[in-house]
Order: sequence, then C-alpha cells, then structure tokens
Amino acid sequence: MTTQRLKKNAGMTLVEATIVLAVASVIIAAVWMVSTVVYENARQYQANRQLQTIVQNVRQLYARMNALTNIADVTCTLDAQAAFPVEMRVAQGTPCSGTPALNHPWMSLTAGSVRVFNRDATTFAVVFSNLPKKACIGLATKLTGGDITALKNVLINSVSTTPPVTIVTSTSRCTAATDTNVIEWQFDIRA
Repeated sequence: MTTQRLKKNAGMTLVEATIVLAVASVIIAAVWMVSTVVYENARQYQANRQLQTIVQNVRQLYARMNALTNIADVTCTLDAQAAFPVEMRVAQGTPCSGTPALNHPWMSLTAGSVRVFNRDATTFAVVFSNLPKKACIGLATKLTGGDITALKNVLINSVSTTPPVTIVTSTSRCTAATDTNVIEWQFDIRA
C-alpha cells in the first residue's frame, strides 16, 4: 500500500505544471519590462552626456580657434580636434577625412547619425537624426529644460520649438513611428 501511494504522488499533474509555467512566464515578463526601461534610461543618460560634451567642446574650440564661423558643417573639423566622445565613433582610429561617422546611442549607421553645423556667426547646431519616436520625445523634453546653457532653439522634424519643450509638444512633433525623427538643438556659441 505504501508503494502505491508513493507512485501516485511521484509526479506533477498537468494543472500544477501549467501553474508553474504561468508563474515563470510572469516573472520573465516582469524582468524583461524592467530591463527594457533600465536600458532606455541608460541610453537617454548617455545621449544627454554626449550632447553636453559636444556643446562644451565646441565652445572651447571656438574660444581657442575662433575659426568655425567660415564652415557650414563643422563635424569633421571638430572630429579632428577630438571634440566627440569616443563611444560615438562608428570606426575607431583616425579622425574623418570627409564625412565622419558618429552615432547617438540608438543608431549604429555606418554613415553616422550625429552632425554639427555652424548656423551663423553666433549659433551652432547639434543634430541627432534617425531617432525612434520614444527617444525623440525623451530627448526633446529632457535636454531642453536647462541642462545646457544658452539653448536658443530646438527643431523637431524641422519644426521650430522654443525651449523648454513640453511632453505634449514633443509628442506632437516626434511623429515618425520608425527611426526617422530628427532633433536639432541650436546653441549660442559664446555661452
């Protein structure tokens, strides 16, 4: 009788196995959601730090050289002066000889997704292209709230927006569902 009872209770029933699988699925889904949020926040932080570094380096370079006013696209000039964080480079090694390949945290294009332009004698612009919609909204709101001084204007998908940009405004301007949103931050060169 004892052997029969042990054999009867030896395995899991189908209901018990289903419950175990359901609980495991819920735990895996929760871990996945949390890790996605953490990873997105890390990319937002990295982009913020990259933009701040670029702005600081452009201003320091301008103060030293005072020569950026004659060039429209200053990305290559700045790249030759090591003005960009190393992690932005598509290929490590020598600075660009033509068009540099620099990327923000959401892209890894061989042609690059970050450029810097001289807009006029007192204004330069940092452009992040090929942004996903969620990243566009986050960057537009977080990076226009005063973290970087002398931000004059923000263009989101070519629409001018006076900073600071609200979540409502950025949501209405970051309209591309795919990775095609573009943000241009325009700064005073002498902040």
